[in-house]
Amino acid sequence: MNDILALLDKWNQEDEYQKIIDCLEGMSDTQGLDYTLTGHLARAYNNIADLDKPESRGQLERAEELLRSVAAEGQEDPLWHYRLGYALFYLDREEEALACFQRVLELDPADKDAEHFIQRCEQYISAKTYSPEMYEQEDWDAVEAHLSRYFGPCGNVFHEIMSPDIHVDIYIMEPTPERNYYVLSTFGMGAHRMNVPPELAEQKLERAEIIVTLPPDWKIGEEGEEWYWPIRWLKILARLPIQEDGWLGWGHTIANPDDAPFAPNTRLCGLILTEPGAFDEEAVCCPLPSGDEVNFYQMIPLYFEEMQFKMEHSAEELLKRFHAGLLEIVGIDRPNVCRDLPPKAYAIPMETLKALYQGDGPQGCIASDRILVDGARVGYCYRVTPDAKDETWDSGWRFTAGDENGDYLEDRDHFAVYALNTICNYDPDIIPLLDSEPGTAWSRGEDGVFRPELYDED
Repeated sequence: MNDILALLDKWNQEDEYQKIIDCLEGMSDTQGLDYTLTGHLARAYNNIADLDKPESRGQLERAEELLRSVAAEGQEDPLWHYRLGYALFYLDREEEALACFQRVLELDPADKDAEHFIQRCEQYISAKTYSPEMYEQEDWDAVEAHLSRYFGPCGNVFHEIMSPDIHVDIYIMEPTPERNYYVLSTFGMGAHRMNVPPELAEQKLERAEIIVTLPPDWKIGEEGEEWYWPIRWLKILARLPIQEDGWLGWGHTIANPDDAPFAPNTRLCGLILTEPGAFDEEAVCCPLPSGDEVNFYQMIPLYFEEMQFKMEHSAEELLKRFHAGLLEIVGIDRPNVCRDLPPKAYAIPMETLKALYQGDGPQGCIASDRILVDGARVGYCYRVTPDAKDETWDSGWRFTAGDENGDYLEDRDHFAVYALNTICNYDPDIIPLLDSEPGTAWSRGEDGVFRPELYDED
C-alpha cells in the first residue's frame, strides 16, 4: 500500500494526473478502492479538469461522485471537505462550496487555501445577486468588433468578478510591429447611458469607453501600484458617471486625491480625456445597431502643473502645449509641458498633508493664494453649481481669506484648483460646512465663528 501511495504522490507532483486516473480506475474495476485511494482519484480528476475544455465538467462531476461515495468517512477530514469544495466551486456551485471550505477551517484553522476559496466564493455569490447593466448582444458584438478593427485584436481580458451596477472588463491589445505599445480599453462602461446636459443631447455623448496606451515593456498583470494604476483608473472612470449621476467626455479632467502621484515612480497625478489621436478617425466613434453611438476617449495622465493650467485656461490651450509624441503613449517621466509656469511656495508642503476629509461627490475646489501660499485662514467661502463640463471634478466650493481686494480677486494667477482635503489641512474649521448645498456662503466673524450669509450665484 505504501508503494502505491508513493507512486501516486510522485505522479501528482509531476502533473501526471491521467496516469493516476488510469491506475486507480483500473483497480476500482477489480478490487475496489478504500477511502484513501478514492481521495487520490478524486484529487486527480479535480487537478486534470481544464475549464477551457468541454470535458472538464464531467471530470469535476466524477470527483464529486467519488467523494460523496465516502462521505461518512470524510466528515472529520478537512482534506475531504476541501476536495469536495474545490469540485463544487469549479462547477459554479459556490454556495455549496462555501459550506465545504468553512468546514475545512473549522477542522484546520491554519488552512490558508481554504481562506482564499472562502473569499472567492463570497465574491461570486455576491456578484450573482446583482443585475448589472450590460450591452445587448448585438451592441456587444459591435463594440468588440470596433475594438479589434481599430485598436488591435484582444490578447487577454481582465474579467471583473463583482459588478454591482455595470460589468466592466479590461480588454488588452498587445503590442504589434506596426503599433509598438499596449492598448487597454474598458468594455462595458458604454452599457450605461450617462446623464449628459440637455444642451448636448443631440451629440449622442451618452455612451463611452476609455482607452489608455502603455509602453511595450509595461508589466501588465504585475502586482504593485507602479504597474496597476492605469487599470485602476480605467475602472474608476468607468463608474464615475454612475456614482456622480453625471458624464465624462472630451476635455474632462480628474485628479488623484490630494493631487498625490499615482505611484512612487512618477509625479503624474491627474487625467484628461481626449480623442484617441494616434488611431484612425473612425476609431473615435462606434455606431451601434440600436442607433446609439459609443464614443472612445483616451486617458492621458497629467502633472499637477498641467492640471492647474487646464483649470485656469482650457483643455484646448493645454493640449496645444503637447506635441503628438507626448500624447501617443503613457510616459511616467515625460517632460512637463507646463514646467515653465512659476511654482508656488505652499505654506504647507504637499507631501505632509493628512487625510482629514473624504466626502461624497467631486472633491475639487478653487482657493486663493492668501490661504495656500500666505497661510491665512479661510475667511469667506461659498458654493456654486458647477458648469456641466466641470461637474466630474468640481465640488463648487470657492475659498478666500476674505481680505483680498478687487485687483487681487481679478487676477486668475492668485487662484488654483485643489482637493477639498488640502484646504481642510489649512483650515479644519471648514469641515462642518462642506455638506452645505450650492447657493450657500459662510463668513468668519471676528470671534472666529463661521456664520451663513446670503449668496446669489447670479
